Order: sequence, then structure tokens, then C-alpha cells
Amino acid sequence: MILLIGATGLLGPHVVEKLLQNNYSVTCLVRKSSNASRISKLEEIAEKAGKKISLATGNLEDTDSIIPLVERADTVVYMVDLERTELLENFLYASRCAGLKRAVFISSTTVLVPLKSTVKERKLKSEELIKNSGLCYTILRPSMIYGSVDDNNFSRMIKFIKKRSFFVTFGRGNNLIQPIYIKDVAEAILSVINNSKTYNKIYNIAGKEPVEYNRMLEIVRSKLKKRFAVIRVPVRPARFLISIYATIFKNPSLTPDQIERMSVDKAYSYKEATRDFNFSPLSFEEGIEKLIKELD
Repeated sequence: MILLIGATGLLGPHVVEKLLQNNYSVTCLVRKSSNASRISKLEEIAEKAGKKISLATGNLEDTDSIIPLVERADTVVYMVDLERTELLENFLYASRCAGLKRAVFISSTTVLVPLKSTVKERKLKSEELIKNSGLCYTILRPSMIYGSVDDNNFSRMIKFIKKRSFFVTFGRGNNLIQPIYIKDVAEAILSVINNSKTYNKIYNIAGKEPVEYNRMLEIVRSKLKKRFAVIRVPVRPARFLISIYATIFKNPSLTPDQIERMSVDKAYSYKEATRDFNFSPLSFEEGIEKLIKELD
């Protein structure tokens, strides 16, 4: 049995779909407070596949509630943000109590960005805890994930452009990005679960090739078949304005650190993933076309 932790998040439905298509028995950990529509989505995916999934109530803040579930699992796929180090520590404790052998973890290429940040430090700390846990682990580090109507990256961008006919960017737009289509992440998870070549290793996974940010905008314009204006704001004044915004509003959608990261190249080699589990991702042009069709 595969236990999914974080199944009601962005990746969950796509991972459930892949696992069921390959005849895995799947149990999803859900909280009492989990969004009902997201749980329904998991059930709909199972029904469409002609399969069943189990929904088990538990909470990473209460280790006693998850130990019995982990005991029954052959493998756990842990999709909770590794920034939440305290939740990971609870899971690793439960895993030791339950005698779990195998787990797959989702981290992020954020840990590779050459800038200091609290998020990066927390994720790196979590990765170290995993490596020292005694589990047979695989850590996947996807780049920016897109391809779901619920994602906060390109889905939000496309919806904004359709409504407003303009888009705001920060910096010159000559930095490289390499976003990854969400189904390629789910496929990577499926590929490593029982693949001994991937045991106790960390893999970067990203889109087929890096794309200059300005070129990305051209591709979006072409696939949308819609003209829109691009408003460019220099990084330094943008950082200053966002710092003011962040002090006024709680949980701001943008922070000064995020503005800084937008001007940094984010290009990643995934040759180890190709070598060990035949990772072969879509190009951005292919992936964004699929997303736009889904949003229509």
C-alpha cells in the first residue's frame, strides 16, 4: 500500500491518478479540516479510473494518529512542504515507531537558488533530517510546478492576462526559468517508488530546457492568441515597494525576497534523473499549451 501525505495539495490528484493507473493500492491521509472539494476530487479521480482509494483521517501534528497508517504502508510519498520542518520531524518520528522502510519526499530547486532565504534554510535542514533518518529515501526537487488550474504560477498569470490584457514583470526579463509540468512530477514520483537505482539519492527535475523569461512571455502570447501589454518594473524599486506592502498586509502574496529571486537564473540539469529513471519532461511550449486548453 502507498500512503500519500499531502494528497489534498497541488500534486496529490495527479499522483493518485498515476498510481491508480499502475494498479497501486492507495491510501490518502486527510485532516478533519481538509477542504471537502479537494477530497471529492480525489474520489472522482478514483471513480473515473474504476478504482478505489482509502481516505484515512490523521494529522502530522498528532503523531499517534498517523503511526497506525504508516505501519500498514509499504511506501510513503510525502508531499508536505519541507519548509514545515516541525511536521517532517513528527513524520520521521512516526516512521521510526512504525518501522517504515521506504519513503519518497518532494523538496524544491529553491534550495539551489544562490540567495539566502529562510525558506531555503528550512528546506535544506529538512533534507538533512531525511538523509540521516535511516529511511530508504528518494528526494525529488522539482522546479516551479505548473499545469494545474489550481496552481499559483502560470494558471494565475493566464487568468490575469485574460481579464486585464496586461502583465507586470520585474527586471529585464533576460533571466532563465525552467518550470516543470505537473504531470511530469507525478510521473517522476511513480518512476522512483520501486526503483532501487534511486534509493538514498536526490534528484533535480525540471522542464525540458531553460527558457528566457521574455521568451516565455512570447510563448504565452502565442498560445493564448491574445495581445497583452508587458509592464516592466526594475528590481530595486520593486523590492522597496513590496517591502512596504509586506509590512502593511499580513501574508502578502509577494515578498522582497521573491522579487530578488525573479532576477536570478533558474536552470537545472536533470541528467541523473534521465539516467536512473528515464525522466523525459515536456517543453514549456508543450506544457503551457495543455494548461491553456484546460483553462478554456
